[in-house]
Amino acid sequence: MKIKGWEKISGFTYKGYCIVNPIHDANEEGYFATVLNLNQVYRPKWDITLSAYAVKGVVTFSILDNVTQHLLAKSHLTKTNIDTLQKFREQYEMLVDDILEEAQSYVKKATTNINGGTTGIINQVQNAGTNFTYKSGSISITNNIQAAAIQALQTLQQQIDDYNKKL
Repeated sequence: MKIKGWEKISGFTYKGYCIVNPIHDANEEGYFATVLNLNQVYRPKWDITLSAYAVKGVVTFSILDNVTQHLLAKSHLTKTNIDTLQKFREQYEMLVDDILEEAQSYVKKATTNINGGTTGIINQVQNAGTNFTYKSGSISITNNIQAAAIQALQTLQQQIDDYNKKL
């Protein structure tokens, strides 16, 4: 499998995810690149891999998280799906969209678990009524676990909302 012009994909950017450092192995059977997330200050990275599959003519296109090596997206393509840089770019953009949709779905699930009406964590904590007072001699300490838990959950919800705004 030979991808003509592979080195020219450096700089392809889609929704703030920029491809850099495209390389390939000596046999031109494995193609690799790094994706920088320009939306974040610390520039987290993804790894792109295109490799010839055991079945002749099938190419595996995958994107992994650079730190955890967790598979973020994967697609099985034919050489004609990526034989031009424009076609490769289209496939890349589809995989990035898949990753972002999955992340958005995860955030919605987390938000529902926190705020989910009568079943949400915040409501359950509010209804639990876990106030207690500890008295020992002349020292009296009132600890409101409920208020602290609600505050922590509201802070978490704010962080999720801020993250959603960045997507």
